[in-house]
Amino acid sequence: MNRRDRRQAERNAKKSNNEKSHELPIHLLQPWAVPVIHSKLPPEILQTMIEISDDVIADKNSISHGGYLAGQIDTELRVPHEKLNEVGAMNFFLDLCNHFVKVVKGQQYPYDAEKIQAEKLFIQMLTMWIVSQKPNEYNPIHIHTECQISCVMYLKIPKFESSKKTHRSQDDGSITFVSNSPKDPEFGATSISIRPMLGDIFIFSAHQQHLVYPYRCSEGDPERRSVSFNAVFETETSRKSRLAGESKHPMENPIKVM
Repeated sequence: MNRRDRRQAERNAKKSNNEKSHELPIHLLQPWAVPVIHSKLPPEILQTMIEISDDVIADKNSISHGGYLAGQIDTELRVPHEKLNEVGAMNFFLDLCNHFVKVVKGQQYPYDAEKIQAEKLFIQMLTMWIVSQKPNEYNPIHIHTECQISCVMYLKIPKFESSKKTHRSQDDGSITFVSNSPKDPEFGATSISIRPMLGDIFIFSAHQQHLVYPYRCSEGDPERRSVSFNAVFETETSRKSRLAGESKHPMENPIKVM
C-alpha cells in the first residue's frame, strides 16, 4: 500500500468512527399531553356490542340520551348496564379504563411508575349510549362533563362517498381529536382526524376536545354506528381520604349535559 492509499484508509477509518451510532437510553417526558388510546375490539366483544345495539335500536321503549349530548343526530339511545352485565362485557370495558388510567398517570408522573402500577383503582361506568348517525348529521366540537374517562367504539361503518377535496380526504365521517396543549409547529399537531374502521375503539380524557364530521353515502347501508360511555375512577388512597371526609369524588355527581 502506497502513502496515498494509506492516508485514504486512515481518513475512511476516522470517518467510520465519527459516524458510529450510539445506543442511548431514552425516557420520553410529556406530562402536559394526555394521550388517546386506540385499539381494536376483540371479535367476540364486537359481535356482542352489535347485537346489544341492534336490540336497543329495535326496542320502541329504549330511552333517548340525546338531550344530554351535543350531537346534531336524531338517534342517540341509552344502553342499560344490565345488558352488559348479562353477557360479561362490563368487566372488559372497566379493564380498559383501568389500563388507560395507569398509562396516562404513568405519563403524568413518569418517575412514580411503580407506585402508580401498584395502586388499586375503583372504576365506575356512568352512561353508555348508541349514536346511530346518518348522512349530513354531525357532532360539533365538545367535551364530556361530570366524568373523567370517555370511550367510543365503532360497530357499523358505511361506504363513504369520496371527499370533494382530495387534500382533505380524511375529514368526511372522521372523528377529530383537538389538542389541549399549546401549538408547537415543529414537533406537534393541533389535531388529528381519523376515519374509523369497524371494531376501532378510542379511550380518552373526558376533557379531550373532539368532534365528528358529517359524511355522504349514496350506496349501501348509510348508518355510521358508534357506542360511547363515560366513566369515573378513584384510587384506593383517594377513596380512603374521601371516606374520611377529606374530599369528594366524581362518583357522587349526577350526569349533566355533555
